[in-house]
Amino acid sequence: MIHPRFCSLLLLVALAGCSSSVDKLDDQISDALSNDNAIDVTEADALRVFVGQDSKELGKDKKTAAILTPDGKIDESALLAYIKRNRTYRKLAKEGKTPTVSLSGTVASAKPLRLKLYLEASASMFPYDAPSGNGAFKRTLNDVLTEFDGINPGQGKLFVVNTEVNDLGLSLSQFFKEKDIFTVAKTKGKTTSTNFEGIFSEILRNTSGDDVSVLVSDLIYSDPSLAGMSAQKTLDAASSLLTTVFNPYASTHSMLVVKLKSDFAGTYYSWNNAKKKYAGERPYYLCLIGRNETMQKLYQDQTYQTIRRFDQLPGYADSWFFGRDDKTTTPFYSILVNDPAKKGRFKRSNEEVRSHAKAIHTLDNVEADVTDKSLTIPVAVDLSALRLPASLLTDASQYVVEGKDNFKVSSVQTYSGANGTTHKLLLSTPKPARGERTATIRLRRQFPPRWIANTNTTNDASPDTNSTFGLQNLLQGVERAYNPNNQTEYFTLIINLQ
Repeated sequence: MIHPRFCSLLLLVALAGCSSSVDKLDDQISDALSNDNAIDVTEADALRVFVGQDSKELGKDKKTAAILTPDGKIDESALLAYIKRNRTYRKLAKEGKTPTVSLSGTVASAKPLRLKLYLEASASMFPYDAPSGNGAFKRTLNDVLTEFDGINPGQGKLFVVNTEVNDLGLSLSQFFKEKDIFTVAKTKGKTTSTNFEGIFSEILRNTSGDDVSVLVSDLIYSDPSLAGMSAQKTLDAASSLLTTVFNPYASTHSMLVVKLKSDFAGTYYSWNNAKKKYAGERPYYLCLIGRNETMQKLYQDQTYQTIRRFDQLPGYADSWFFGRDDKTTTPFYSILVNDPAKKGRFKRSNEEVRSHAKAIHTLDNVEADVTDKSLTIPVAVDLSALRLPASLLTDASQYVVEGKDNFKVSSVQTYSGANGTTHKLLLSTPKPARGERTATIRLRRQFPPRWIANTNTTNDASPDTNSTFGLQNLLQGVERAYNPNNQTEYFTLIINLQ
């Protein structure tokens, strides 16, 4: 006679063997939540690995299909929504113990960010704080220093850079009182040139934990060891050197370059050290460097919302972010079927209605506008995770659409909608196609952005208010380190029409 307990054991083994991928995902989520009432970044990465390994089965199941985009990538918003529908999550929330879920970044440090400011003290920088100037340069530095000091008092450090890196030797109070901040700075190191290779290496090597290092510089490359070379050869060398410097740090550190303008009154030194008197505005730059998790904290933590408003600094012109995202994710997006900007007729697909999907990606009964036979489809998208300037995100020419309808993104508007959507794209075509088809939307990843190309010059014999010698070449070297595979897009969105 077979013992009943043995039968029960066989049944349990059989059931375990038949567990579906969905069941296993649910169990993995429940186990993570049961441990400490949270899903941290490590656990979130483990979920992503599982979803990737079992994507074929999960994509077929209606319960989990939304987690995967049509091109096989993980939809972060859908994954978060799925976690919140988990039985353990709902049970804990009902008990007043709503779990915390961290899908990206690394475990946040409780320590406040600590500023290290590196001021370039070469002869080409001295005229930015001339007595006859309007003080915009000094005011910008004061603003940056005071904002950080307000969060982490007394922890900021000041350095001087040129051919080497030295401690400035001033407290914040002394720095603020200096009539000309270069009076002290010019006594440190050699002011005849700037060794960017050495400076960036030093800054990257010494930026750890909660450090945010800020280099203040005109980013004009001048290296005495390259004397006698042509301008182009000098710039080619600078570009290659910067790639080499950033390569070891591209996966762990990020950099934001902010272009600003200030009064300049004094001697301008061209790339070959030719001198010319100049009075007027000149560009200069803040290069903010930190570990990836620290920069994410700067961008996302409410504590630093005032600090990260770089566009409100005196003389702000534009910015560009260098970072490597090894986990390319699709931002949340949804078609706005009732938006006033729509043209033509369409409705949400019956399948999405039945599945109660949060986002609308598929349209049924698509018809052209009765008046001019055109079609315009508004799409809301959350672009908050992209560290790109507003000038690029709202530039319709940066978006490419592929499909039978020959859609173009006719407009990109800032937008505050459901599920954290930040922008509205208008997809327009004068003559829509028929039948089942898709439209694929991509945001180009192109370097240089327009403002860097427009700022760059390879001949600075006559300095002006906008140009910086070799800026594009210098930053192209940084871009090669962060984008070694020449990734051509930031994301891909797919909508289905029938």
